[in-house]
Amino acid sequence: SWVWGAFGVLVLGMVLVGILGRDGETLYQALKILVIGILFLAMWRLVGRADAEILMRVLYGALALLTLTFFLSKAFAPTSYRLGAWREGEIFAHVGVLWKAGAFFLPLFMADWLRRPDRWAAAACAMAACVYLVVVDGSRTGLLLVVIVFLAMGAVLWFRGDWHLAGRRPWALPLVAGVLLALLVLGAGMGVGRSAGFAPASAGGAAQAEALMSRTITPLTDSRLDTGDAPRLRLLSNGLQKSWECFPLGCGFGSTRIDPGYGIAMEVHNAYIGALADFGLLGLLGMLGFVVAAVLPMRVLWDRSADPRRVYFVLAVSGSALAYCAALALNTFSTEMSEWGYLILMLAFAWQPVQS
Repeated sequence: SWVWGAFGVLVLGMVLVGILGRDGETLYQALKILVIGILFLAMWRLVGRADAEILMRVLYGALALLTLTFFLSKAFAPTSYRLGAWREGEIFAHVGVLWKAGAFFLPLFMADWLRRPDRWAAAACAMAACVYLVVVDGSRTGLLLVVIVFLAMGAVLWFRGDWHLAGRRPWALPLVAGVLLALLVLGAGMGVGRSAGFAPASAGGAAQAEALMSRTITPLTDSRLDTGDAPRLRLLSNGLQKSWECFPLGCGFGSTRIDPGYGIAMEVHNAYIGALADFGLLGLLGMLGFVVAAVLPMRVLWDRSADPRRVYFVLAVSGSALAYCAALALNTFSTEMSEWGYLILMLAFAWQPVQS
């Protein structure tokens, strides 16, 4: 399949530049990607024995555990994982990481709302929790993906003429908004409670309520989407320059690493440009192979004879994989299993003929 080809081409590009450049670091990173490919094989075989319902039960449990851990972290953790005015993380997923579960799992809970009308309330609560995790993390990539996911699902419903699926449970979206607001108020209240002196007790209940509401709406109004990012632009410019200089074989892992102004060295925040600069044309083709692998299962969209439950499940897992690939255009190339886990899980379900 395209997944095997993508892994093969990417590893080949990494090994080639590692051998020719006598670069042990690149060869080590190639070994890590190879291990991730082997884990995809294991995931593929496991998915062959599973079905959509098993995946959804696991995701509901994982999301509930993650959300609970986040609030417990706010309440009891001695260290507060915060960045700037309000961006938050938790003890297992720091700032800049927490949003990924929310953004990448959101399409599946939206599909479950359409596929299983008897589970609409649970799906709506899960959708609200996904959006909440993205909002409190404050990732611009995550916020953009959430908007795109909602727009894409609306476009699919329009294209297939399936608005009646959403109309079966019209209270789902209002419930999403209500649960999201409740989570924001709860999180803000816990933040106010831990911030000594945030609003003095002598100021009275009105001031406390004003402080709480201000803390609640700040994540929604301060989206960071209208702010520039000069360091990222410097990283992008350097990445493009290195891609040209190192074409066609690449210059080895980490070739785009510079200090953009943060005081630490960083790679270009675009995994595709990073792969081109580090591993050459083969590296870029390997990365683009994953994009193709995420798009191809979406052909089910045009199959009018297919069971709608299967259609929306396949679109959801493929859309989640595609969202991961889109996020790579705004994030660095990684060889960590914690990053690739989202992709290999969703691609395995997208390409296996699982029972919906």
